[in-house]
Amino acid sequence: MNNILLIISVFGFVVTINLFIKKRTINKSILFLAFFYLIYSIYILQTYIIVSNLISDYKWFYVWPLPIYSLISVPMYFYFVSTIKNSFKWKWIYLLLFIPFLLSIIDVIIVYASPNHTYDTIIELAINNPTERFNAKYGLLHLNQHYVIRHVWQFFALIAILPMLLKFIRSVRLGSSSKIIQIRWLIILYVLLFLMSLIASIYGIERIFNLHIISFLQDNARLIQVTLYVTLFLIAIIPISFPSILYGLHINGTNDRLTNKVKPTKQPKNVQQEPKYGLNIEDIKSKLEHIEKQEHFINPDFDLNKCAQLLDIPTHHLSHFLKQNLNLSFSSYRNTLRITKAKSLIVDGYLNLNTIDALALHCGFANRSSFGKVFKKSTGFSPGTYLQSIQNNN
Repeated sequence: MNNILLIISVFGFVVTINLFIKKRTINKSILFLAFFYLIYSIYILQTYIIVSNLISDYKWFYVWPLPIYSLISVPMYFYFVSTIKNSFKWKWIYLLLFIPFLLSIIDVIIVYASPNHTYDTIIELAINNPTERFNAKYGLLHLNQHYVIRHVWQFFALIAILPMLLKFIRSVRLGSSSKIIQIRWLIILYVLLFLMSLIASIYGIERIFNLHIISFLQDNARLIQVTLYVTLFLIAIIPISFPSILYGLHINGTNDRLTNKVKPTKQPKNVQQEPKYGLNIEDIKSKLEHIEKQEHFINPDFDLNKCAQLLDIPTHHLSHFLKQNLNLSFSSYRNTLRITKAKSLIVDGYLNLNTIDALALHCGFANRSSFGKVFKKSTGFSPGTYLQSIQNNN
């Protein structure tokens, strides 16, 4: 059973790293999810060390992580809010989420400011009787009281999220399998966290008041705990296997009236719209410039999916960016680059030694016919006529 905790913790760190290394062009909610899994990974690792009687070798890994665990409600709440609203804006009311953190910070400071025997007593209790370590008093509160407070806070934070989540689910158009997976992911994560916070709160209250509200909890506490942890980290496979669920959704709600419009509403030039989907506009522009310099667009397989993959963003994010910033569809954007390349080659004398068919293939077109149509639409000339005009001018 103890080894399972270690495996879960290691897997949790893998999940965390996988989320943290995502590019800056994606939604900020991914960072909140990464911090959430990081906190749980550290907590489970410490639990493994304690129940495996290894704490005597790792005394330094005790007491100070308490404030980190008390933050568990923060990234969880922010993840749901930023996913539901497709953006994140700080509100002062969010300071309420940090109350368990503040209490734990105070107690940790008290412990480290106290004589050495205070810290030694806490450590010895964890070494000699791991199940009784929750009765240790840190400063203002006992460890079990901190345990209950942070899980009760998590429980009420989830209650506060529920109305937003239900409204969000109703507002999303489930037109594709990816959106269905996204909604199912949020529901599964929410239900699991709700059960974990509820069970942990009841379990902690039972320990404080020596009650048996649910006898099954006391008799099978370790099994329930490990099962929930395993489930929590196994469902992390979902966003890893289906990375599109980490990105923003198209919302058809009153708070996002512009989402389904192709053309943005006209605004004064000095008013800057907030980037949709949490995209880093400058970062995408920089990456597109790199793609253009590398001339990926002359590859016949260069399509919307390939370009989005190079940018590490979903296809609908790329389509939105091109429409919003360049007023082009992806097809028009790609053809513009290809025709610009073709014109440059013609000017440099490419057709003096090669055919128009070769030029078409070199610029990424499937055949001469499609190349000729796009070229004439872009320049008003056929490739041959364009060449003649250049020669006449020279």
